[in-house]
Amino acid sequence: MQDPMSGAPNVMFLVEVVNCNDGIASYCETLATGLHARGVQIHLVSGIVRSDEKSEYKRQKLAAAVKQWHVVPGLRKLPSLSIFMQLWKLIRENDITVINVHGLGMLMWGRLLSLLTGARCVATYHPSALGNIEKVQNAPQSTFSPVQILFFNLFFPHTLILMSEESLRHLRRYVLFGKNRIAKVYGGVDTVHFRPPSDAERRDARAKFGVAEGEFMCLLAARLAWVKGHDLLIKAARRIRDSASPSPIDIKCYFVGSGGAEREKEIKSFAFADEKDKDTFKFLGFMGDVREILWAADVFALPSRFEGFPLGVAEAMATGLVPVRTPAGGASDQIIDGQTGFIVPFEDVDALVGALEKLADPALRAALSRNALARAQQYFGVGPMVDQTLRIYGLAGDASGNPLAHPMQA
Repeated sequence: MQDPMSGAPNVMFLVEVVNCNDGIASYCETLATGLHARGVQIHLVSGIVRSDEKSEYKRQKLAAAVKQWHVVPGLRKLPSLSIFMQLWKLIRENDITVINVHGLGMLMWGRLLSLLTGARCVATYHPSALGNIEKVQNAPQSTFSPVQILFFNLFFPHTLILMSEESLRHLRRYVLFGKNRIAKVYGGVDTVHFRPPSDAERRDARAKFGVAEGEFMCLLAARLAWVKGHDLLIKAARRIRDSASPSPIDIKCYFVGSGGAEREKEIKSFAFADEKDKDTFKFLGFMGDVREILWAADVFALPSRFEGFPLGVAEAMATGLVPVRTPAGGASDQIIDGQTGFIVPFEDVDALVGALEKLADPALRAALSRNALARAQQYFGVGPMVDQTLRIYGLAGDASGNPLAHPMQA
């Protein structure tokens, strides 16, 4: 029987490292699934793949979303001739017409392969910050070096996809010859799967995770790393818990996600300073599907220091959760402050406390929940992301493949 996908367009995703517990892997899986539904076949090429027992589900979902997954040992930012020829052969044999590199570190690969094969080079910017708490606290002020700007200009892709207004503002600071080839495309989430729970589903979810009646459950679902601001939420929760207010808030904080062993140990040590903390904070580890824990929560908090476009916030909004986050990447796109959630300044525990205390009011929370849900359904679904990406690939919309998605003004 003839393959129903025969003759379908072929696109390569090129990724240096796949960490199955992070947002980039989730983004690639969601985009690949959406593109496949539109008749596009994805060939994933990556270097090392990191997964464990808990994140194996995510690895399997990513593998199921692509036609082929080629793991290339030794794939690094600087091309080697043998691997370069291996990828050139792969592109030619599979009639790949678009190379989508994920992460700026792979730009040289994508541009050189594009020049050699004629495939369109598209790059997706996934900014991140790693390191100890002192290092990541300075992440919002980070800049590109002159060498990085030179690299950028030498290997600028046909189109550079950014996901947030904050990333656009950041790049406007530099002299980039390809500014007219930058497009903003929101990261999408499955708004059919991530939906508000029924009353029964919410009761069952809270019972499953041990959330008692009257408790105010605050959720932070993200990689377990200092850049995500776990310490700030821990400080805020302690302040709310220990308040002498005549109307005390019985706050509980649940943390979902995993990280490096050293960071996990540091953050958990910070959280469990005394006996009271053991009742206030719970670490659940990585979850392949966070829908039920979102259903159990009252508010979603992400006081991070640096972001690209946190998909966890979009998933939370799609279930009706109200987010509180900092002005890192994606904040102004996701949140209309005071209407779909709250934006609090970086490193400001007082402001975080204030926002959480406001959202302890069920009436206000319900009003903002409706707004958050409507915004997620309108802007953050898979459909809009795939539509715009196809136009950028030159596979739909403008026949020239010009980026029609929020082009950046030079």
